[in-house]
Amino acid sequence: MILRAVHPEAGAPITVGDAGARDRLRALYRRADDASGVRVNLIASVDGSARGDDGTSESLSSRADRAVLGAIRAESDAVLVGAASLRAEGYLLPRTARLAALTASGDFTGAQPGEVDDPEKLIVLGPEAARARTASTLPVPHRFVALAADGDGRIGLRDALDALSTLGAPSVVCEGGPSLAAALLADGLVGELCLSTSPRLTGGGLPVLGAAAHPAVELELLGLLVDDAGGLYARWLVS
Repeated sequence: MILRAVHPEAGAPITVGDAGARDRLRALYRRADDASGVRVNLIASVDGSARGDDGTSESLSSRADRAVLGAIRAESDAVLVGAASLRAEGYLLPRTARLAALTASGDFTGAQPGEVDDPEKLIVLGPEAARARTASTLPVPHRFVALAADGDGRIGLRDALDALSTLGAPSVVCEGGPSLAAALLADGLVGELCLSTSPRLTGGGLPVLGAAAHPAVELELLGLLVDDAGGLYARWLVS
């Protein structure tokens, strides 16, 4: 597949898989040294669903989308997801970044992160009360980081990001799910939103930022790529 930059200026075609393509994509998705806030990276259908016909985001993705995903991950220290996404999406441990999962209950039943040799590559952030269940439902090496919980048993998102920074992962990309992405936006913790638009209509499904209301936020388009199948890849600066 071929990707082309069309904003802020037209660029030479990038053929996915060719020598140098990965480095060119990384350069396009590199954030400024003083960029604040986490990066959120999501994919949606044209009618706004975060999941496709198979009930996951996989059927919305493409080779070009996965190349963009790889470039964004390579520019990050940690990939942050909610426990529900880890269970449903079949997340594998990223090759170039650590995987961090947020949980309130410690329930990772069905999660398959793949082979994990180093527990520092898989970080679980949750309340102390979730430690035992995490150990029983996530039977691969991991590091559990206990954080203070609120009255509903949930940890603070800012506390989670601070913990990751303390662990040597200050540059974080959140890949969802939709509720986690919306919560980060609501808390003012997002600096950039990367949104891939799959050239599909799903006829419903899961809204890309969840069904709950979220605050209005001004965005500035930093960059836009298109692929030869009609996929769109936008970088939005969150005001």
